[in-house]
Amino acid sequence: MLNPTNSLSVLDQIINETVSHIHDYTHSPQDFTRKRKLTAGTMIKTMLNMQGNSLNIELFNAFPGIDEQVSASAFEQQKGKLKPDCFKHIFHQFNQQIANAQLLDHHYHVLAIDGSDFDMPWNPTSKYVCDFSKNKPYCQMYVNTLYDLLNKSYQDCISQPKTAMDERGSVLAMLDHLPDDSIVMMDRGYPSFNLIENLNRHQGLHYLIRAKLGGSIKEIQNLPDGECDQAIACRVTTSNHYYVTHKSSENIHCIQHYWHQYQPFRSKNTKDRRWDFGVFCTVKFLACKFQIGTTADGKPAWEVLITNLPAKQFPLPRMKRLYHLRWGIETAFSKLKYDLGAIQFHSKKDQFIEMELYANLIMYNVVSAAVNQAYVAQTNHHHWDTINFKLATRIVRYYYRNNQQAKFQALLIQLGTYLVPIRPGRKNKRRLKPKRAVSFVYRVA
Repeated sequence: MLNPTNSLSVLDQIINETVSHIHDYTHSPQDFTRKRKLTAGTMIKTMLNMQGNSLNIELFNAFPGIDEQVSASAFEQQKGKLKPDCFKHIFHQFNQQIANAQLLDHHYHVLAIDGSDFDMPWNPTSKYVCDFSKNKPYCQMYVNTLYDLLNKSYQDCISQPKTAMDERGSVLAMLDHLPDDSIVMMDRGYPSFNLIENLNRHQGLHYLIRAKLGGSIKEIQNLPDGECDQAIACRVTTSNHYYVTHKSSENIHCIQHYWHQYQPFRSKNTKDRRWDFGVFCTVKFLACKFQIGTTADGKPAWEVLITNLPAKQFPLPRMKRLYHLRWGIETAFSKLKYDLGAIQFHSKKDQFIEMELYANLIMYNVVSAAVNQAYVAQTNHHHWDTINFKLATRIVRYYYRNNQQAKFQALLIQLGTYLVPIRPGRKNKRRLKPKRAVSFVYRVA
């Protein structure tokens, strides 16, 4: 690439612009006014370069000289002057200045929305305290993200306590941040009449949502026993009286919306479903059913997707390939957590952890922007090669920590020397097991 976009220089420019009005992101107008070793810009850059080590080791890597040594106490005091909005501002500004060149059919932005759990150090005063395991409380954050699948970058983030997680509500909060002509993909657990109708009424937005074949939508359960794409219209009401008196004569769905509950106090088991529209509504979508394999007993395994994409432009085989791209957000979470070290927080306070989360999202996008521009020489080997993202993270942070932004072309060349093969179709069984945050005392050296 003759004229690559220097993502490190872009990041520096955004940080300098943010520091020029840093008091918009501090708790007091007196913060960062005195001459200190840890200026606002130094604080931000130090947090962006943090990995999974203990805080003292991170500070030693950032300030190795005996004359520039910084104590953990001084660092925490200076960090306490910043608000998480500072890193949130840098995150969104970087996304705006780095162009997303990859589009589907030169027209569509392909995005995915999903969430993941982040275990936090124990803090009894945290709003993220959970107690799901019989009087063994812990702290856990649920992070909902919007991810660009073709350009491999995080575009938005909403964090929630695990005890109050609301995936569908987070999608509705992200709708205004979506670019025009977007295709948004979501996994099972997201489909609801309210969400689908909100997506239908959002101009220039397309969606592709995986649905449960045996879920609560009767029309999906009654799809033909074979591959098909069928237009479905679901009549929905919030009137329980109308539903009870007409359910035998017409196909109708009832949403128990809390606005129509007459009891001032209800049981904790009462389900309150969000509904943003009138008493009656017809929710329309296209249901695509196709086979993805066979079960253990030899029967066909079916998958159903809910969409508003045009069937002529996106037939079933292409719909299947398109949804396969959604797996990119799963691998992105793995890289964010374990390649960048986003699960190894260096603080207990909620606002500090939110800062570190955004700092890791920023660095993920910086590394990804560099990787997307690096040249990968393909050989005659059996598999195609791609850049090793974990080593790319180390290389980019090394250049940025040592203020070598001007050597960005050399950085791209160095990235191209660390490759791993792409093995399509490889399947490994997911071994899900509960994990806890690593204590500060047991961090690696």
